[in-house]
Amino acid sequence: MARSYTLSEAARAGREAKKEATKDALLEAARLLAGRRGIGGLSVTEVARLAGVSHSLINTYFDGKAGLIAELVKERNIRRMAESAAIAQGPGSPEDRLRAVLEGWARFDLSDPALLRVLRAYSWEWSDLAEAGHLRDRVEMMAPLARLLDEGRAGAVFRTDVAQADALAAIWAIYTIGMRGAVFSAPIPTPEKAIAAIWGQIAAIVNICKDPVR
Repeated sequence: MARSYTLSEAARAGREAKKEATKDALLEAARLLAGRRGIGGLSVTEVARLAGVSHSLINTYFDGKAGLIAELVKERNIRRMAESAAIAQGPGSPEDRLRAVLEGWARFDLSDPALLRVLRAYSWEWSDLAEAGHLRDRVEMMAPLARLLDEGRAGAVFRTDVAQADALAAIWAIYTIGMRGAVFSAPIPTPEKAIAAIWGQIAAIVNICKDPVR
């Protein structure tokens, strides 16, 4: 008769703790190596060696190198989210703060154009699970813009005939394409110039009125 084995609560907790410790070690190793030679130069073998584990665990926990990079992207976005929220809640008109949020994004992305290229390239390779997480993070990152759009509409300075979701999707697409143009420019433009280059398109989406109704 076959025996049935079940893990105790303590054993399950120990296994989960070991799993999280291994993931943390791999991420820390990836951060260190990325800092030395850039994310584009990451080697899963070197990451695993530095973490002291088998490189096969990168596939187990992150679905490969692309998934590992997706986690590093998430860490970068957390910092950008905090900065965007602070700008959106600051002084100035909705238009000024919307532009300042986008300039903050550009400052963050253009601080390392080579890194931005690598991250965009690998975004086509990570798993469906990693993409789902990225989309959730994007919703959070766009939240300050959503609040600014609501504020601008309430003050009759932004158009109200475009659904908020459509306006946000358009702003994201315009920004993404604009950053591609920026990283392929020589010299790399300042964040302010990069956003100035796409501002007309964004203004057309939100239809900024120069004479708001009072």
